[in-house]
Amino acid sequence: MTVLLIANTVAALAGIAFAVVGGVRPAALSASDPPTVGERFYGWMYAVRGVPLGVAAGVVPLWWAGPAGAVILLAAAASQAGDAAIGIARRKWTMIAGASLLTVLHAAAAVAIA
Repeated sequence: MTVLLIANTVAALAGIAFAVVGGVRPAALSASDPPTVGERFYGWMYAVRGVPLGVAAGVVPLWWAGPAGAVILLAAAASQAGDAAIGIARRKWTMIAGASLLTVLHAAAAVAIA
């Protein structure tokens, strides 16, 4: 279970990193140059939600195993599943693979700590 919790924490850090990149450099994720005002706006919206959720998903399971921690991890898994669905709609294979992997890790950690 320790390996799974470490993998979950690494996954949460990856999610945080992408959220920060989305806020600071939205064109790096959208592949448009230069980013529009709307892309910058939505990049920051993504970041202000993704960073706290990523921190919660990475930290909570280490201190609060049980149903509350599992609910936070399931929320993080649902968020990543949504990102994977967006990747499918946009045919961005790296987004599909990364978000799917994070979905599985968060969900597996939720089951492990529940």
